[in-house]
Amino acid sequence: MLELVNTTGQRPRNLILIGFMGTGKTTIGKRVARSLGMKFVDTDLLIAEKAGKSIPTIFEESGEDAFRSLETEVLKECRERDGQVVSTGGGIVTRPENLEILKSSGYVIWLKASPEIIFERVSRNQNRPLLKTRNPQKTITDLLTQRDDLYAGAQHLSINTDELTMEETCFGVTESTKLALGID
Repeated sequence: MLELVNTTGQRPRNLILIGFMGTGKTTIGKRVARSLGMKFVDTDLLIAEKAGKSIPTIFEESGEDAFRSLETEVLKECRERDGQVVSTGGGIVTRPENLEILKSSGYVIWLKASPEIIFERVSRNQNRPLLKTRNPQKTITDLLTQRDDLYAGAQHLSINTDELTMEETCFGVTESTKLALGID
């Protein structure tokens, strides 16, 4: 269901992309930012920059909780700026305080995909700390089960990307964002 959220005249006017790893947040975010004339921001890159180390290193040296704290700090910083397409990390919804920060940061779109499609998309990437398990496909399914309600609670709109091309997904995200944010 499409929930229209007109944030025209309200601050901030951003598009926030949430969803599990491998759903296309970064790739789609970059393309949509270009077509909307907005700045693209990736919270994972900002976290790595702030920490001075890669995300796998943060997880390895400091643990997931330290990473999530940095993630919340970066999300709060993003909320203070306008005109951004913000791609978030897949677990950003696991901290309750982040749900309100997300919604107050702009128009939130949840990019969804099935566990099978996600596994296919991320299986070749070795930089996924949460998937360094004996059975990454089961880990994906378990994490999705834990997070689905959290994503649902943070979003204004959800788009299932399983059967859509990149172009179709970008078009849907761009057009719904224009409508929601009052962009011509």
